[in-house]
Amino acid sequence: MVPVDKAALVDIFTALIDWQKWNDRKGETRPIACPSIVAETVLSRRGDWPFPQLRAVVSAPTLRPDGTVLEAKGFDPSTGILFASELDWPAIKQQPSRKAAEAALAALRGLLSTFPFVGDADRSAALAMVLTAVVRPCLPTAPLFGVSAPTPGTGKSKLVDIAAILGTGQAAAVLSAPREEAELQKHVGSVLMAGDAFITLDNIEYPLRSEFLCQVLTQGVVAVRVLGESRNLKLPTGSTFCATGNSLRFAGDLTRRVVLINLDARVERPEDRTFSVDVTAVAKDRRIELVTAALTVLRAFIVHSGERVVPPLGSFEGWSDRVRSALVWLGEVDPLANSGKVRDDDPERERTATILNTLPTGEPWTVSKIAKMIEMDRDQSPDFRRHEALSDALAEFIERGSLHKQRFGLFLRKQAGRIIGGRRIVVQGHDRAKVALWAIETI
Repeated sequence: MVPVDKAALVDIFTALIDWQKWNDRKGETRPIACPSIVAETVLSRRGDWPFPQLRAVVSAPTLRPDGTVLEAKGFDPSTGILFASELDWPAIKQQPSRKAAEAALAALRGLLSTFPFVGDADRSAALAMVLTAVVRPCLPTAPLFGVSAPTPGTGKSKLVDIAAILGTGQAAAVLSAPREEAELQKHVGSVLMAGDAFITLDNIEYPLRSEFLCQVLTQGVVAVRVLGESRNLKLPTGSTFCATGNSLRFAGDLTRRVVLINLDARVERPEDRTFSVDVTAVAKDRRIELVTAALTVLRAFIVHSGERVVPPLGSFEGWSDRVRSALVWLGEVDPLANSGKVRDDDPERERTATILNTLPTGEPWTVSKIAKMIEMDRDQSPDFRRHEALSDALAEFIERGSLHKQRFGLFLRKQAGRIIGGRRIVVQGHDRAKVALWAIETI
């Protein structure tokens, strides 16, 4: 996706319209190029353009939001999707049988058979990634797919590329994932502006956390500031997002927006393995067959009114009711079976659990009381320290041996009510000085 300037619009209008200029002296017209003022006027009407809204560009048949197959090339007015492809796509069966769906799913399993999935849930999650890439334009939202392995060279990027090839016809657009939220927003915003349909945050070496990425995954449209300009663009978020990394971890609100895929070759140097086929080449050569198989799986689930998984994944109900439920309907393990591991590996959750386990129980306390407990140990020898575990747990809030009360108070207010390991922080009124009394409550 690129902006059209005046010169480009003049060229387009000249090709589309037969422009003529009257010559009084000769009493006749002669052909001319489109006048610049026409292109300038059209461009100035930003916000009032009568053109159809383009939501997505696809290079393969896909599904509409109502579950019907979009297979006619060109612009589909009902969805805003442009189907443009040089391949000759066969007609997709509108009423496939369950047996046909099982055979189609077997073909997709065969494509992924060389990857060292840790368990059946990981294979199911990978199949969900493939199906999502094919029908992402019809889904209002879709989770992020995280591909993790203990060592490099296990096949994380290759697995992601297979899904991207089936969905878009080419390998995934790869981004680095900077730690700074502002930089990550710039990187992701730039590829959304470019209209990339499949985006990968590659080789992440730290627990991934991003408020902007959370918005992109759960909102249909996000506002992105144009680099070098003081204006925002509202961009559709209909892209498939993936993340890869060794021992990949997620933090904060992003943990509930992730479908985790674990790979483990169980060898010291997985990059030295040899395979009889190149799966990415197979995906390119058999793309028509495999995309047809993916659509067959989903169409069969729709026409046979397959049972939906309950409860659906919050914020991703459309994806859960279509992609996730279709796989479970055909006998696959729930693709979200690894969600518990994603939450347990959240470093923020681990930090909060440690603090909950070391704070006083049995009676309410104030932030000042916790500060005094830490100060009591400050000048004691190790053998006489009574609150060493508490000091270790609150180390990030301690400066020069004293508790930073304001920061610790902000932490308590943010975590209040959140249940972790059967415990939570609650407010139990105020003392005579109107200072908040906190307590650890067992659920």
